[in-house]
Amino acid sequence: MSPNDPIPSDSANPELPLNLERPIVFIDVQTTGPDRRTARIVRLSTLRIEPDGSEEFRSHLINPMSPITPGATNFHGITDEDVAECRPFIAYAKALHDYLDECDLAGFGIRRFHLRVLRQEFDSAGIDFDYRNRVVLDAMEIYHRLEPRDIDYAYRRFVSGEFDKTSGLDATVNAARAILLGQLTQYPDLPGDPTTLERWASEEETENYIDDEGRFTLSDEGDPIINFGKYRGHTLYDMSEIDPDYLRWVASNESFTDEQRRIAADAAEGIMPDFE
Repeated sequence: MSPNDPIPSDSANPELPLNLERPIVFIDVQTTGPDRRTARIVRLSTLRIEPDGSEEFRSHLINPMSPITPGATNFHGITDEDVAECRPFIAYAKALHDYLDECDLAGFGIRRFHLRVLRQEFDSAGIDFDYRNRVVLDAMEIYHRLEPRDIDYAYRRFVSGEFDKTSGLDATVNAARAILLGQLTQYPDLPGDPTTLERWASEEETENYIDDEGRFTLSDEGDPIINFGKYRGHTLYDMSEIDPDYLRWVASNESFTDEQRRIAADAAEGIMPDFE
């Protein structure tokens, strides 16, 4: 059996107390770099669990057809030489698409990174990878809900020890400086100049904004959504059907900017924003 062959398992997994109605596939991708817009996959691993509990693991090294950054190699250990003789993603695309069809998806950080990179690879292969109607379980999202990150956590993570807020008037600002130093030290691939670092750090928060303040944004699936109030997360398509009066209220409310009011007024009439 080669390392790329599937590894079947006949035993059920009692450690996953989920009531599965269809298969769920855990996905992990290792890439050429951390920027999901340019990252190419160098290793793809999947663990498919059937409703009866049986499992199948697959892992493939993939030739990304582009260089792997030194930082990425330090992270996952895969070099350009390791993948030089491997097949490119397009060689696996059709079979992988069929393998994932009708399956829910799971992973750690899967929604923001893994699935976006995977969709880009499928797009390059000429295959539409649409996961909007599937369940996506992201263990990172669950983790952040269970254990919210704060300055105490960041201090332990990047400085070590406990942060003592009462140690002096300058305790918090010095802690922030120490945390930033720890981040730059532990992740040497981070941009070294403030402007580029600021742009990189804020990109995930602002790149999907439709208006300048992000009260209307794009969802992970590319749909315009409301990002405030009681209808947070609802698409403008749905709102134009279920509660256009709410959109008209936004359009008439001077606490919103002119741009936001225009977006709401248009959406109330079924006209979606031009965000291309």
